Amino acid sequence: MTLATALAFLGGALMACAVPPPRAGLSALVVLLLAAAAAIAWGQEHRRAAGALAALLAGLAYAALHVSATVATRWPAARDGERVLAEARILSIPAAGEFGLAFDAALALDPRAGGGRLDARIIWAHPQRAPEVGERWRLLLRLRAPRSSVNPAGPDMERVWFRDRIGALGTVLPWSGLNARLAAGSAPLDRLRARIARRIEASVADHDAAALLAALAVGVTGGLSGEQWRVFNATGTTHLVAISGLHVTLFAMLAMAAARRLWRLAGPLRDPVPREPFAALLGCASAFGYALLAGLPVPTLRTLAMLAAWLLARAAARGQGPMQSLAIALVIVIVLDPFAPLASGFWLSVVAVAALIVAAGTRIGRARWWREAARVQFAVTVALVPVTVAAFGGASLASLAVNIVAIPLFTLLLVPLVLVSTAMLLVVPALAHLGFAACAAIHALAWPWLEAAASWPHALVMLAPPPWAWFIAVPAIAIAILPWPPGLRLTALAAIAPLATAQPRAPAPAQVWIQLFDVGRGQAAVIRAAGTVVVYGTGDSFGTGGRRMARVVLPWLLSQRIGRVDWLVLPRLDAAHASGAAELAATLDVGGILAPRAWPGGPGNAATCARRAAWSSGPARFALTPDCELTLSAGPHRLRFGRAAHFDTARDGAIRLTLDAATGAVVRRAARDGYPWPWRPPV
Repeated sequence: MTLATALAFLGGALMACAVPPPRAGLSALVVLLLAAAAAIAWGQEHRRAAGALAALLAGLAYAALHVSATVATRWPAARDGERVLAEARILSIPAAGEFGLAFDAALALDPRAGGGRLDARIIWAHPQRAPEVGERWRLLLRLRAPRSSVNPAGPDMERVWFRDRIGALGTVLPWSGLNARLAAGSAPLDRLRARIARRIEASVADHDAAALLAALAVGVTGGLSGEQWRVFNATGTTHLVAISGLHVTLFAMLAMAAARRLWRLAGPLRDPVPREPFAALLGCASAFGYALLAGLPVPTLRTLAMLAAWLLARAAARGQGPMQSLAIALVIVIVLDPFAPLASGFWLSVVAVAALIVAAGTRIGRARWWREAARVQFAVTVALVPVTVAAFGGASLASLAVNIVAIPLFTLLLVPLVLVSTAMLLVVPALAHLGFAACAAIHALAWPWLEAAASWPHALVMLAPPPWAWFIAVPAIAIAILPWPPGLRLTALAAIAPLATAQPRAPAPAQVWIQLFDVGRGQAAVIRAAGTVVVYGTGDSFGTGGRRMARVVLPWLLSQRIGRVDWLVLPRLDAAHASGAAELAATLDVGGILAPRAWPGGPGNAATCARRAAWSSGPARFALTPDCELTLSAGPHRLRFGRAAHFDTARDGAIRLTLDAATGAVVRRAARDGYPWPWRPPV
């Protein structure tokens, strides 16, 4: 199988997620027939083109069937908020979140609610008895369609839920006497993973260290704190946290090395089985066991497919290029999970493996190990920049320096020690406790350095390049990692350097830009005119504690390279809005804060709205009432922000308005305009 064929199959799967298939079953059959006809018609003369076209159509048909089946089982938005009695089988290890215990469950709905089956993501606040993975419960739920707020520079949760095949979001009604456990667990592997995670938490006093060790041992990442994720994201070390393809490959290589030693000690028993097939079989089995213990996430599936393809070709004495292994892995992963390309981790892994192959597999001769390691690390880090910018809106400048130390530390020291300690839990628990204590000591030594790197002001740079920039950046980065003359590679990097420092567009002198955020019951808007930035509201409401500002508004401000907010206007002064204001002030320079009443003990730049009744900035004129209702005037346009404002962000997502005071023109763009079809709300 060629890489072109695999990429065509991948392209077909992506097309199925972007274009609605009419009558999916019939469409898939027609597309498959067209694929077969194309392959036969073109014959041997155009074999490669025919194969690529057939793969494209096959991927389209295969993924379309899965997309259609997933959409058909989703909870309808018309029934949002309906109470339903259901029998639930717990599918995932419950993890404590900010709103309660969170877990996935397979629901069998009560016949009085229409019956049916679907998978749901459930929140249970303060259960009297915590459910465990594999158990069966009867639960009284309030269900809603898997729709989320849609904001620029924010995570697309609807895509995440669709990728995970979540058909509904549910909340357990805790006061109901109908909630009851029906049967014990029937998922022994997941229950084993949960027990190991609990044993690790009991062995390690430091909660952060215990959460990291549980993630490395069994892939349970629910215990990692928000601060830990922030540090890992800022330093570009997220790929080292959970069980990744790198860890599975290392484990397979260690198992193969141990198998070769066992083969030598086997004496006459080694004659029927050659050494290398025995080592390959044991290595694949060990890697599969490790991945199974992690819950078989997509990165481990890709790694297992590549390992199996490479070892099978090697055992069969067939020549096979590294790119062929990558192609086989791509097709196997998509066959197992057609929605895998919707995950950013899929693209990170594919691009990282391709860059590693190009950097290390296209050279004649061998350099010194440290030089080769530095070259490969540079190639992988540079190649991942476009993917991280596209997926997360930013890139970590600290990752190159941090990963040079972090990858050997995790891969060669921490992960093997965690695995040995986990195995000792079943044999000698006392030694396991010593091993986990040593892991905690390594964490205590390394964590301050990671935090210091994450605190560097330029550790994480938020970027919002224009669409045309990708046509320059992607070829330039490909040239930079190829084994070509150094001058040409440096020229390619120099070509994209201005893109990294380019500033996003700003309003024209006669324009006013307004960004309205989809924040549920709260309000949040950013008004820009003539170099002035006014933020109205933090987006927070009762119980959010500043999270709307931190997760919705601030990422957008950073992506637009806005370093100063001239005025923050708070429509209400309560704990939630105060926390949001603190989040903004801790990250950006805030000129002044206006609130409806005096703020005892508040920041020194806080004042009441009555003291700042009106001001102007270019074409924009602002007027404030004493209770902080804001009126914006720009030419013939007047907009009000506050209790009287009516912006339908719940239906349309975030809204961007461009007001031109000179011509009177208004341009309105909503986040759901052109939204991909599986996540588009019904008309």
